[in-house]
Amino acid sequence: MPQVDFYHLTQSTLDDALVMLVKKCQVAGKKVLIQCPRPAAEAIDDALWTHDPESWLPHGLDDAPGADRAGIWINSGAEGNPVSAEFLFLLHGAERPDMGGFERVFNLFDGRSEAQVAQAREQWRSWKASEDLTMRYFAQDDTGRWEQRQ
Repeated sequence: MPQVDFYHLTQSTLDDALVMLVKKCQVAGKKVLIQCPRPAAEAIDDALWTHDPESWLPHGLDDAPGADRAGIWINSGAEGNPVSAEFLFLLHGAERPDMGGFERVFNLFDGRSEAQVAQAREQWRSWKASEDLTMRYFAQDDTGRWEQRQ
């Protein structure tokens, strides 16, 4: 049963939060699949290459070559896992029918966007009804630290 964690961004940008979490996944030895629609997928692709000049996160996008050697992959479709990732990141309202195939799912959404907050609330209600998922909610405090909330 996968753990689904909602991350309500109020202080960090999506890029900052995503890069921080993906780096933690790498340290834990987990492969990551990031799912988001185009054109956001291209922006995430750029962010992973350039976000931190001191370190870069090798990855690929959609049907690019190299999935057999990558630990991070960006997918703009609703299916496929070319890197056999254990962890899934859902961005910009993305959803997948096969979330149960992942150990952990991270749903990141921008708290400054009413549309993203409304979409995340609907996802929470819908997914909470599933007995196959364990749900948690994290929000940032005024300093940007994550707090688990009920």
